[in-house]
Amino acid sequence: MLKKSLIAVLFSLIMALGMGTSVFAESNNEAIDYEITNEMTPEVAKAITEVNKTNDKIYAEINKAVDKSEKMYAKYQEQKSKHQDPAKLDKLTKDYEKKSAKLISDLKVKTEKMTLKGIEKAEKAGLDVAIEFVPIEFADRTELIDPIVVIAW
Repeated sequence: MLKKSLIAVLFSLIMALGMGTSVFAESNNEAIDYEITNEMTPEVAKAITEVNKTNDKIYAEINKAVDKSEKMYAKYQEQKSKHQDPAKLDKLTKDYEKKSAKLISDLKVKTEKMTLKGIEKAEKAGLDVAIEFVPIEFADRTELIDPIVVIAW
């Protein structure tokens, strides 16, 4: 009897520690900052500064979405652990997937608009730029997001 109680208490303690110590990883996706050199014309330097600002804004949006995704996932995991009914688990999963997909879709649309606007400005200034899809780690998946890359000037 004592062995069973001890095992049950030990198992409960392990479960509590395992589920209670969820840690959010700090999202540290950083933009590439292109350095401005003396060899550049003032127009090119200004255009590269604009590209850097646009990329910084894009990565700020990415980091906000990653943080929100991690919080949504932690809440989903918490709710999932409380329910044993397959129908409720299925509904929770569908709701989470829907919210997560919308979050990522909205992010992609927003960053794409920012990227296209930034590319338009950079090309007017004479920069050769492109979109490069970068893998971004969300809570439970990896998605490709599109910051601007300077190829030449």
